[in-house]
Amino acid sequence: MDSTSPQQLPGLAFGRALVDRLTKLVVGIGGIAVIAAIVLIMSYFVWVIIPMFAPASIKLLNSVELPTDKVIFTTSDDRFEILTLINADGSIEFLDTTHYKTVSSSQVLSESIKQLKPLYPLADTFAVRTITDELLFLKITHNVRFDRAERRIENKVELLFEGTALDLAGAVDFDVYRSETKLRVVALQQDGSLLLDEYQDVDDYFELEDSRTLTIESWNRNPVELSVMLGPGGRWLYEFEESSGDYRLINVASIRRFSVEDTGTFDDTDGNFVVAAPVLGRYSFLVANDQGVLDHWTLGPIAEGQGLRKIRSFVYQEPIVQIVTEHRRKGFLAIDALGTAHLGYTTSERKLAEQPMNVVPKLVNFSPRADRLIALQDGVIDVFKVSNKHPEVSWGTLWGRVAYEGYRKPVYSWQSSSADTDFEPKFSLAPLLFGSIKAAFYAMLVATPLAIMGAIYTAVFMSESMRKIVKPGIEIMAALPTVILGFLAGLWLAPIVEKNLSAIMLLLVLPPVGVLICAYLTTLLPSRITARFEGWFGALTVPVILLLSWLTLTYGESLWQFIFGTNMRMWLENQGVEYDQRNALIIGIAMGFAVIPTIFSISEDAIYGVPRHLVHGSLALGATRWQTLVRVVLLTASPGIFSAVMIGMGRAVGETMIVLMATGNTPIMDINLFQGMRTFAANIAVEMPESEVGSTHFRILFLTALVLFVITFLFNTIAEIVRQRLRARYGNL
Repeated sequence: MDSTSPQQLPGLAFGRALVDRLTKLVVGIGGIAVIAAIVLIMSYFVWVIIPMFAPASIKLLNSVELPTDKVIFTTSDDRFEILTLINADGSIEFLDTTHYKTVSSSQVLSESIKQLKPLYPLADTFAVRTITDELLFLKITHNVRFDRAERRIENKVELLFEGTALDLAGAVDFDVYRSETKLRVVALQQDGSLLLDEYQDVDDYFELEDSRTLTIESWNRNPVELSVMLGPGGRWLYEFEESSGDYRLINVASIRRFSVEDTGTFDDTDGNFVVAAPVLGRYSFLVANDQGVLDHWTLGPIAEGQGLRKIRSFVYQEPIVQIVTEHRRKGFLAIDALGTAHLGYTTSERKLAEQPMNVVPKLVNFSPRADRLIALQDGVIDVFKVSNKHPEVSWGTLWGRVAYEGYRKPVYSWQSSSADTDFEPKFSLAPLLFGSIKAAFYAMLVATPLAIMGAIYTAVFMSESMRKIVKPGIEIMAALPTVILGFLAGLWLAPIVEKNLSAIMLLLVLPPVGVLICAYLTTLLPSRITARFEGWFGALTVPVILLLSWLTLTYGESLWQFIFGTNMRMWLENQGVEYDQRNALIIGIAMGFAVIPTIFSISEDAIYGVPRHLVHGSLALGATRWQTLVRVVLLTASPGIFSAVMIGMGRAVGETMIVLMATGNTPIMDINLFQGMRTFAANIAVEMPESEVGSTHFRILFLTALVLFVITFLFNTIAEIVRQRLRARYGNL
């Protein structure tokens, strides 16, 4: 009997109501907190990503009246605090960008300058040709100094190589390439021939000596109309005729010999050649004609070897008469005949912004960071602010095929960094999406049938005592750190699979067939014998599987050799299939092992939780155990099974450590089972610590995380919709 007195009932009811209200309040607060956390995460993602799609702009900051008749080149320091003017009389002026007053000047050369070129690929060093045809090299530096806590900039100009002067007498044009230890100077002679001088082991503070010279035969063109330029790494020579747009590509990788690799013309349209300018790295050129078409030509493989080919075009209303390229990116500024400046970017094929300049300027240059634009007119210096932080990003570069420099055709590619400063970043997310789907697909291909079949057997056919051992044992597998699985898969499993590939592939066939044969043989035994092992056949099958697996691993290579006449590696090569040690097969096994506990546990609970009266009713009506399983149990448990599969899919898509350690992290789009991949999650884990905060790379990684979040959200949403429909359909059985 209940000992509660009538006087205690109101207080007890009040206490229970209070507990219910507190529980409801706590659950409500928890739910709101979860939703708020998701909203905050999404908001932060958007806050980081949105600036990447902000439009570019060019705005006039200052227009300064200064004598510019002698200025032949302009440059600045990185922070645009000092504007440097190089004059034709050999003097250099330094102006502060606050008031545009001269802070210092230097008469570096005693002779006037005839020709000046930046020393490729450096931005602060110049090759200067004087009116007496001497070639000198000078370097401009801006060093920050602190004098009693006062910050000041020390501007310095120095002649390199102890003022060594090279003789350019009789040269029509020249160009210079400088690496850490090598200097190359090419001079176009009046007879049309080219002289290439190479200096080894050069140092800024020692004289140039012991050059080696290569003479290149004359091109059948008027030398006065020819221009010459050294290409990437100083290994290539570009020579083109300004009147016709004809070009010649020469391989000078060795100073002892040369070879003409390609000849052709930039004028492949109805227009006439106007001007050409090299893009960063000099793997490619921007070429303008008088019809307003700006073509992008790149050095790369062609049918006969290496050559120049057009990969994209920009079309403008007016002819382009000047082209200025950025120092550190593939961006450019094209100025048309009306004086309008058009800002663009080659890789993304974007026309970013435009700014009227009223007249075509005498001289235009970017600052080193491309955040300022210096334009010189007669007696006026215009300084423009350029806002253009993420020009590489467009829908095409993120998800489409892109024509990159040096590639034979447009491709999907992810390559965010390189040791080469001339590198062209490749930010295609397509290979990462493909890799995520590929890894999840093969993992689910392994995990889903094993987990669901195991759950069915455990819940329906296994004895209760054995189930109490097996179910917790499989569930505890979910607690195994995935970094351990990735380590074992990459360093232990992958070499074993590579060494015994034929036997591993036969494991997919021989043990299952052997188990089915053994199962059939057990049906031939008398029922009085099989009844003793009812519910324990799973345990009896384990030795059979182990024996068959051992036999397959021991004799599988010989069996494959007998059937196909060679081992599987050679057979795959004969079929044109490449094999990578860390591949989707390894991921399918390792990540499938990680996903199995999740799918098994939820599916088994759903099947075991089917009301017993449904099962007993079906059996009472004459259905067999298999008919009851298929037509009653599985249908009733289908919402739970489907949820298990979708949760397992979400786990597979978001897995990081296993794919990081066992795939090789190659961002390729190949469905081949024996090739690797790179996934969204692994890419974020690898590259986020190396990315610069606020850079395009940094923001694209956040975009990757957002895409991964959206994919997972879609999977879960679809799973919930399907689960609710399955529950509505089969919940009343």
